[in-house]
Amino acid sequence: MQYNPALDGLRAIAVFAVVAFHCRLPLVLGGAIGVDVFFVLSGYLITSILRAEVIETGTVFLGRFYWRRALRLWPPLLLMLAAYGAVAPIVFPSRNALVDVTLAATYLTDYAMAFWHQPIMISHTWSLSVEEHFYLLWPLAILATRSLSTRALTGMLAVGFVVATAWRVADVWIWQDWYRSYYRFDTRLSGLILGGLIAVMPWRPARKTAATIGRISCFVLIVALVTFRYKALWCTAWGGIFVDLAAAGLILSAISAEGTRLHRLLTLRPIVYLGLISYSIYLWHYPIVRMVRGVIDPFIAFPAVSVLSIGLAVLSYEFIEKPLKAVRRRQAEAAI
Repeated sequence: MQYNPALDGLRAIAVFAVVAFHCRLPLVLGGAIGVDVFFVLSGYLITSILRAEVIETGTVFLGRFYWRRALRLWPPLLLMLAAYGAVAPIVFPSRNALVDVTLAATYLTDYAMAFWHQPIMISHTWSLSVEEHFYLLWPLAILATRSLSTRALTGMLAVGFVVATAWRVADVWIWQDWYRSYYRFDTRLSGLILGGLIAVMPWRPARKTAATIGRISCFVLIVALVTFRYKALWCTAWGGIFVDLAAAGLILSAISAEGTRLHRLLTLRPIVYLGLISYSIYLWHYPIVRMVRGVIDPFIAFPAVSVLSIGLAVLSYEFIEKPLKAVRRRQAEAAI
């Protein structure tokens, strides 16, 4: 699929909303919505890649897909976990670092956090677990629906989004347990499916309409950023609907029209570069946050954590992710 730098810009904004939230920066107490933006974006990108392969070849080469995902995601994660495992006995002596690292490395943090509230010091890896489960199952879903027309698949994904949203709302209503409903893969499917819906639906707005959708989406997300609160059940149940739709609107605006104010902002070179390294920023920021949160003022913690995370992310990107990206590209060219 054609590269769109605006989507990397969107990643950058989403990841720093999360960093600000974890640093407990005032007026950004709803910054966890950055994760929801990532989910919708992942659903869009992965579905676009898989559908393009189905259209081109009539199938999805599962082994190749899983290998490329592992080569992209696992090495930076293992590097962070190795560093955490080395310093945790000193910095977090009450934690069982081996258990924490094992849960995160095997992508079980989503359900571990939901039911056992572990591993607390690297709990941010729950979202990586959600996405990994999606990567495992979604290619099978795309294969199973490859014979459907675009219209039929669009309708199916629209229904899937409604069902997944209803499942989360029902789970919150029945159990009244924020941990249980917030972290699990099955209660977080709505955004991923919505991203897939954007990827397959044929409609794209004209430039003026795309700009309007972008403005409305930004407004909704800013309101959520300011008003949403940690562990609020209504935010998980009902607020998530508006965040999913607004994130979808941002992505739809970014992929439909160039030259809008939103597109120009998202494609500024520094923002795009931060988006390119956003995965590693996300990986590194939270253990650093746990070391400084409550010790220094949030207004100092946020820039300090951001600078340290960016520095580590640059090293990870330049010396691990970029070389592995070149390997993936060569393998893809060899497979053609």
